[in-house]
Amino acid sequence: MSDTTGRKLFKHSGTALLFRGTLAIALGLLVASLPVATVFGLVYVFGIYAITDGLANLAHYFYDPARHSRWSMAGGFISVAAGLVAVSWPGITATALSLLIGIWALALGISQIMQALEARAETAAWGIRLLTGLAMAALGFMLVLNPGAGIVSLAWLLATFTVVEGLLLIVSGVKFRRRATSTMMLAR
Repeated sequence: MSDTTGRKLFKHSGTALLFRGTLAIALGLLVASLPVATVFGLVYVFGIYAITDGLANLAHYFYDPARHSRWSMAGGFISVAAGLVAVSWPGITATALSLLIGIWALALGISQIMQALEARAETAAWGIRLLTGLAMAALGFMLVLNPGAGIVSLAWLLATFTVVEGLLLIVSGVKFRRRATSTMMLAR
């Protein structure tokens, strides 16, 4: 990989992670500010978030031909599919919503863990990606094991998780962008 290609890879990857992290924090703050929101509202908020997150992941996959990761693409499709199910089935119950979000988070977490393990030879920031995937999988596992949790508990859990995931994605994005900058400085 050429030096210019490497800088672009880290810069664009960092930008995508910063966007996804900001989006996750915005979702977390929105959900936290309305903990007694109706199931319909939470279904739509989750659906829009999952679709947007999935499309951003897919766009990054197709935009960056230098590094194709089937796990990145899989995570994007999983998010879009879960979001479409949520917005097309607004009468979903709290238990079904918990299961839907749990399965989504578990599948997406596993894909992020695989993505981090795949990137371990290329970047030092793979550990943060691994931590993000583990956090996502843990949320999914908890929701699948206990889908009967109340919708307000789910709302607070979702708010906390998305803010934590958003912060981890932003830290990862900053590290990628710094790497692109340091690579550019070394090239001079």
